[in-house]
Amino acid sequence: MSVPNWMPLVEDLKKALTVHNRAATNSAVTKLLEMNAPLGEHWRQFAELMRVSGEITLAHRAMDAFVASTGNNPNALYSKAVLHTQSGQMQEAYNLISSLPANIPDPAGHQYVLGSAAMTMGMMDEAREHLIKAVKLKPGWGPAWLTLATTINFATDPLARRLIADRKAAEKQGPSDLARYYFAVGKMNASKGKADATFAAFQKGARLLQFENRYNRKNNETGAQKAMAGFDNGLIEKLNKQKKRDTSRPIFVTGLPRSGTTLVEHILASHSQIANGAELNIIQHLGALVKGNSGHDINTFIEQGGSVDDMASLYLHLLDERFGTSGRIIDKTVDASRALGLIATALPDAPLIWMRRNPLDSAWSCFKTFFIHGVAWSYDLKDIAHHFMLEDQLLAYWQQRLGKRLLVVPYQELVTSPQEWIKRLLVHCGLEEEPSVFNPQNTKRVVMTASALQVRKPINQDGLNVAAPYVKHMQPFIENYTRM
Repeated sequence: MSVPNWMPLVEDLKKALTVHNRAATNSAVTKLLEMNAPLGEHWRQFAELMRVSGEITLAHRAMDAFVASTGNNPNALYSKAVLHTQSGQMQEAYNLISSLPANIPDPAGHQYVLGSAAMTMGMMDEAREHLIKAVKLKPGWGPAWLTLATTINFATDPLARRLIADRKAAEKQGPSDLARYYFAVGKMNASKGKADATFAAFQKGARLLQFENRYNRKNNETGAQKAMAGFDNGLIEKLNKQKKRDTSRPIFVTGLPRSGTTLVEHILASHSQIANGAELNIIQHLGALVKGNSGHDINTFIEQGGSVDDMASLYLHLLDERFGTSGRIIDKTVDASRALGLIATALPDAPLIWMRRNPLDSAWSCFKTFFIHGVAWSYDLKDIAHHFMLEDQLLAYWQQRLGKRLLVVPYQELVTSPQEWIKRLLVHCGLEEEPSVFNPQNTKRVVMTASALQVRKPINQDGLNVAAPYVKHMQPFIENYTRM
């Protein structure tokens, strides 16, 4: 029996994956697609492989091949819709899911995904309608309740009674979904001014998550130290001179979660020269190319035949994959602090911005936020203090090392003197003044972070002193923040 002509390509793909050869992996998948290889379910696996590696075009082509292999089965089309959401294509996801039967993937899940997608696009009435249907279909369901909680004011909304009544149903869920339910209860209590009950609810949710995802202080310390290692002796400046292409397209906005990074992203994304922005998490692929993020790792990469342009080209290619080739892009990857040396070396023209917020307010905001990808340090106030101090060390180091290349923006000053600070942001990014950036609440765009609702309001001071009602509960953070 003869071997199918596509089988050798499958073997090539396996070999390429084993040695982490991106180019060979992409080539094998591309050739398999061109040959219409009958891989059935495997195409969905290839789609996920390509998505994780940032190759969005190939991910969608592989997903289309999977859908075609099923004869456009509704469940396969749902997988395609999920890929759209993972690629930041929320309108496409919303449209596709809307066209599917109401029981795909299940009745409650159908309404939940529609509601979540609608919320990221600022369609709050539609989001609320879908999410209410979801909790009616599946009482106590944590994910739906938590997303719904961001769209309503529990202080005046009768849905508060339904949330409380759903407790027994919620307690039958697994830890992650139950944690989401408690976070929703925390939001409800906060809207009613019940500080003790608010903290208790968030603490219950955090403890459930902490049990599943322990914070490793030593690993975090090691990562922070490595991120600052090997950048002395003018390494960044020396390698910057070797670049041959323009690297000004991305604008990096970093800082602790809940420090105002989404607000700055939204302000800048309101400019006509900015195409979009998001928490991209593609800098990790640059780290994989270099095999690390320290100055020593970069030196080794260069010594072994790599170049600054190799680094820049990979990042800019993945940026094109996500957003196309036109317009500048805001990269709001929160933990970019751990890759700032890599970014500054590979992308010398990219503006760098670091947000700073009152530590107590930032700590409380992190503690009460359910981070979808899991942030292990955010589940315990002492761990939050530990992580914050590591980030303080990183900020101090990069301020000294990068000088004016890094603009540090105080959140309090931004919201109390927005005109002044928006002008400074524009100058730092090489952008002309436009009226739209001073009124970012009017900008219609997808926002996929926990701040999706806040940034659709005019710039305000509501985020100042948010920890004040909870100071007595925040003592573990206060006592540990000043000492390592």
